[in-house]
Amino acid sequence: MSRNGVEHGTTEAELILSALLAIRSVLPSTWMIEPGAPAIQVDSRRVYTPDGQFVITAPDGTKATVLLECKAVVVPRDVAGMVRQLKQYASAAEERGVKIGGLMLVSPFVSPTTRAQAEQHHLMGWFDLTGNLRLRVDQPALFVDRTGADRSGSRDPADRLLKSLRGPAAAKVVLELCETSVPVGVRDLAGRAGVGAATSARVLELLDREAVITRGDDGAVIAVRKRALVDRWVQDYKVMASNEVITTLDPRGLSHALATLRVEDSRVALTGSAAARAYLPHDLTAVSPLVSLSLYAEDPIGLMDRLGLRSVERGMNVLVMKPYDDVVYARSRRVEGLDYVAPAQVVADLLTGPGRSTEEAEQLMTVLETSEAGWKE
Repeated sequence: MSRNGVEHGTTEAELILSALLAIRSVLPSTWMIEPGAPAIQVDSRRVYTPDGQFVITAPDGTKATVLLECKAVVVPRDVAGMVRQLKQYASAAEERGVKIGGLMLVSPFVSPTTRAQAEQHHLMGWFDLTGNLRLRVDQPALFVDRTGADRSGSRDPADRLLKSLRGPAAAKVVLELCETSVPVGVRDLAGRAGVGAATSARVLELLDREAVITRGDDGAVIAVRKRALVDRWVQDYKVMASNEVITTLDPRGLSHALATLRVEDSRVALTGSAAARAYLPHDLTAVSPLVSLSLYAEDPIGLMDRLGLRSVERGMNVLVMKPYDDVVYARSRRVEGLDYVAPAQVVADLLTGPGRSTEEAEQLMTVLETSEAGWKE
């Protein structure tokens, strides 16, 4: 750290140089990339000045200018405004006869959710010091895409903002947001979710930064982008790591296990493939066959004994889990005599589960788009 607290390598000039060098390192030797002077437009009211720019030249001599926006810290909520600003810079430059081929964000770290927001707003590139790099230019045709870290390697000790949705309290808020009607205030949401008001406030502040909720002037949540919300949750929640998991085998098959579950007295809630099917219309065929069950049980060992399940390391067909929190039961829905966890929990479990579960999650979310508000975004 330097005397003024700025980490070495993260000044605007250093970031721009790092981005330029990273792009140069992946381009063929027949391509050129050079820094350029910022485009400026002065009128009676405004001065447009981007943080930087560079010019890419293809082997045939075709050139394109890429405008850069540097951010010491960037969160998804910032992206829409940043893109608007870059487009103003682009318009100013093009009025002066400069061909703008791309707009790029440069920052010490660009999170997965920020990258998703950048794509949604048609930002053509980003770079960070962990190795995340994307640049798309239409003419000359160029596409560079490299993956770095999903988490920042540094943290300011003075920054006490919530960074993670790990743990039961955050999960309760996430699931409540996927189920409850809006608008909903901080305290009201806390009561519905069964968490403290301070916890509710901190989780909402994180989700607001991550641009997965919209808040009114009074702080109430007025819109929830449920796809984006679950995508953000599963950065911190993983079905096989967040729960206590036992892989088991029912020698008599899944039909026997399902029939026995219908008369089970203890709390059990199905998730995964079976739960996805429960929420699909009857005339819609699932994207993959049902080859295993995944379920939450308050008494896993007792349930295994009653169903005749055997613990196995390979060849399992029933995944028995002691849940991270009882919220999986509280939010469950009964369908044809069986309890299934809430759709958002199903999606999260499928997105972080094995096999073709991601395809099943996508199918379920497509169905939810037509039946429940908020799933289209």
